[in-house]
Amino acid sequence: MPQHPPPRPGDERTPGRAYSARFHLLDRQIITEDGTPLAKADDLELTPDSDGSLVVSAVLIGPTALAPRLRGRAARLLDALARRLTTGPTDHHARIAMDHIIRIGAALTATTTAADDTLHPLEDWIRDNVITPLPGSGHAPG
Repeated sequence: MPQHPPPRPGDERTPGRAYSARFHLLDRQIITEDGTPLAKADDLELTPDSDGSLVVSAVLIGPTALAPRLRGRAARLLDALARRLTTGPTDHHARIAMDHIIRIGAALTATTTAADDTLHPLEDWIRDNVITPLPGSGHAPG
């Protein structure tokens, strides 16, 4: 396995640097510049570059993006629930373009503009009604 040099402090997104999707992007918390949690990076959108190599063009968020990565009964249940509760096309995933990801580190930091435009209504509901009330989420009472 190739060794990657550690990121320079304050410069976690270096142009031209190769990132591992599994280790640097997927399942990372996505936050705004002020630290507000947005979502988790559930999947990636890949597009061909001018030379034909695939590059990450967007981070996909929400249960409709996550379900295909899972297996078994839980995946089928999540997919069915997401499709049932989704108001738009079921093949449309909420996405944050990589142009709006300004830092790749322990979390992915997105611009505030991206945060305003990308969240999926189901992701909003889950965050507000399921995640936030949990003890340890930083917002739970008591």
